[in-house]
Amino acid sequence: MSEPIASTSATPAQTPATPAPATAAPAATAAPVATAAPATPAPTAAPAAAPAATPAPVVPPPVELKFTAKPMKIAVVPFLNAQPLIWQLAKHHQVSQLAPVEMAKQLKAGLVDVALAPIAAYLLDPSLTIIPIAAIGSNGPVKSVRILSNGSLKGVERLFVDSRSQTSVLLARLILKKWYGVKHLEVVNVDVTQFKPNQIKPWEAALQFGDSALIAAPTGMTVTDLGEEWQMRTGKPFVYAVWMARNVQVAREIENDLLASKNEGVKHFAEIAEHYHGIWVFQIPQSKEYLEKNINYSYAAEQVQGQLEFQKLLKEEGMVI
Repeated sequence: MSEPIASTSATPAQTPATPAPATAAPAATAAPVATAAPATPAPTAAPAAAPAATPAPVVPPPVELKFTAKPMKIAVVPFLNAQPLIWQLAKHHQVSQLAPVEMAKQLKAGLVDVALAPIAAYLLDPSLTIIPIAAIGSNGPVKSVRILSNGSLKGVERLFVDSRSQTSVLLARLILKKWYGVKHLEVVNVDVTQFKPNQIKPWEAALQFGDSALIAAPTGMTVTDLGEEWQMRTGKPFVYAVWMARNVQVAREIENDLLASKNEGVKHFAEIAEHYHGIWVFQIPQSKEYLEKNINYSYAAEQVQGQLEFQKLLKEEGMVI
């Protein structure tokens, strides 16, 4: 595996104080007069303290990023989970959407300079250059990579997959073979806009990834979250996609721009969820929660270990060389 470039990597209300009694002026000298003792007034209860106000959530002020690399052609996946990584990039760079399976081809052909590419592209072609500053990953349930079935996964003989996918297909095949004992699996590419997963047979299953996997599954179908399966089986996080460049020089030049975009983007999950229109049936609070809790944007030693574990298991099962 080629070496990646170096990483740049409520205050409680106060009770008003009781004013001190005024001091009486000294009385003039006179013969004492017998008087009845004044009644002792009942003590006045101190006013109750006002409840502390709940602080309003802190919204980061908008920051105008300053990019330093020359304008480049950047390809990204057309999904909600990519949005924090491309925060403001389009103000300086030429950002376009591309299916994951096409990323490596366009990088190799020089049609794009940088791509948010599936990790499978690198495992299949280590000559690609990873920019190790961010990833789309998970460390437990991911929600957006799942298998739908009407029966046990142990009996699956045919798997329908999104024709745009790459990493998710390898992960699904690995899980079915290694941990569910599926020996002979037919993989069928389908158009997700036309395919009806609720019509599959008991010996069939459907793989969904990206935005389409965030929509509620058909009633009665079994949902297997592949991020959760991977973490449960290996104890490691999983990396679905990372930044890759067509060569080391490009990677080094754009590294700071990509890092700045990611560091600011992860502060604006609420704003991203509010303005993203890719999943019309997925509600804004759910979108924000998905970005916050299900997607991990780090690419550190822990994520690299998960990536290496994936590569090792794929080799053991004969899925990559």
